[in-house]
Amino acid sequence: MQAISLWLAAAIVILTGWAIVKKYQVNMVLFIAGLLLNIIGVMNGATNFLPKNAIATGLLGFDFFELFRAICRTQIAGVGFIILVSGGFAQYMKDVGASDRFVTVCAKPITLLKNPYLILGLVFIIGHCLGLVITSAAGLAMLLIVTVYPLIIRVGCSSLSAAAVVASVLCVGYAPASGVAVMAAELVHLDPVEYLVSYQLVMAAPVVLVMAITHVIVQRYFDKKDGVHGYVADFAELEAKRKELEKTPLIYACMPVLPLVLLLIFNKMVYKTITMNVATAMFLSWFVCFLVDLLVRREAKKSFDLSFSMFKGMGSILTSTVGLIFVAAFFAKGLQQTGLITYLIDVAKNCGLGVTGTGVVLSAIIGVVTVLTGSGVAAFTSLAHVIPDVAQHLNSNGIAIMLMMHTASEMLRALSPVAGVIIIVAGFAKVSPFAIIKRTAIPCVVGYITMLIIVSAIF
Repeated sequence: MQAISLWLAAAIVILTGWAIVKKYQVNMVLFIAGLLLNIIGVMNGATNFLPKNAIATGLLGFDFFELFRAICRTQIAGVGFIILVSGGFAQYMKDVGASDRFVTVCAKPITLLKNPYLILGLVFIIGHCLGLVITSAAGLAMLLIVTVYPLIIRVGCSSLSAAAVVASVLCVGYAPASGVAVMAAELVHLDPVEYLVSYQLVMAAPVVLVMAITHVIVQRYFDKKDGVHGYVADFAELEAKRKELEKTPLIYACMPVLPLVLLLIFNKMVYKTITMNVATAMFLSWFVCFLVDLLVRREAKKSFDLSFSMFKGMGSILTSTVGLIFVAAFFAKGLQQTGLITYLIDVAKNCGLGVTGTGVVLSAIIGVVTVLTGSGVAAFTSLAHVIPDVAQHLNSNGIAIMLMMHTASEMLRALSPVAGVIIIVAGFAKVSPFAIIKRTAIPCVVGYITMLIIVSAIF
């Protein structure tokens, strides 16, 4: 029976991947797959499958939904709530104009340079650093298009070079701003700030530098090979948008980084007598920003209306990221119940893969799914919940595997012709998505390999 269960579980996993690639609604796909996997687990003898915070209903069929309820409750009370609040704050920053103003300020130093490809590399580095507070790849790309895209072209780079850099800047999603990164930290039992400072930044600093240098080399090569150059085009519309963004008072540029500043100061690594968690920092920053907006705008009704964006954003993130986490955890529970995870771990051990080898294989799987679907969120959340179990069997803390998997889901998005950010940037540059991918492929693959080497060597 055990062998049959494993084959059935493997078939369900393959069908799940196929359905996700075919653009079936991801949440429902994972829920149905999770339900089937848990049923197979029970048929295989896993009778005590309910967690401690769940009570048996008295009917086995109902117990599967009691399991799902218990999982949802656990997630929403923990990492899910942090993601809700982070999403709400991000929405408020967008609606109040603070995110836009923040980008315009950060883009200013670039205008002082004259070398076109040096500017290109600096745009990638600065654009990537903006990911500490702006978590949407498509949203960040649009802001960079308004602020620095015309500059890159005017100094001599081609529109394709500019588009490739803008499309690939967000190659790491950082905690605590990124909900997925917060989930990654929680699953390996780390505080989000500790995950950021002690692990993500240590890994990302050399990776981003290598990718920036690779971009400069690759884009210069393709510009010469294709015989294309920058040109002074009619950027009147973009210039008008940029000037409109700069009308927002300068103090608003400080708002997006306020939660990060609070968390970097009031944590157990710095200020041990006063500590603050992510949700508290977000709520406090939201209220402080509301007071600042109230004083600066001097339109009380407008400021009050904008403040509600916090809760609209929380609702939006519930229907996207948090809902996906619910069903992904249910799916992962099913994988564990069938014994498939334990079997794969044993295979990895027998093959001598160890922690590094397992992390490379899992990150490659996530990378392939990300490229095929255009979204790393579904690929990552589907497998992330099995990391604690994998780490336990490998006698590891799981951090290295988590870093590999999480970073792969972000970094390899720029290789997908169906990724939202690629489609948006390609449309603006008036080229096909494949023309953009041709120029993002080498920097992203080099960055991915560099990441695997650094994580394997350090962690």
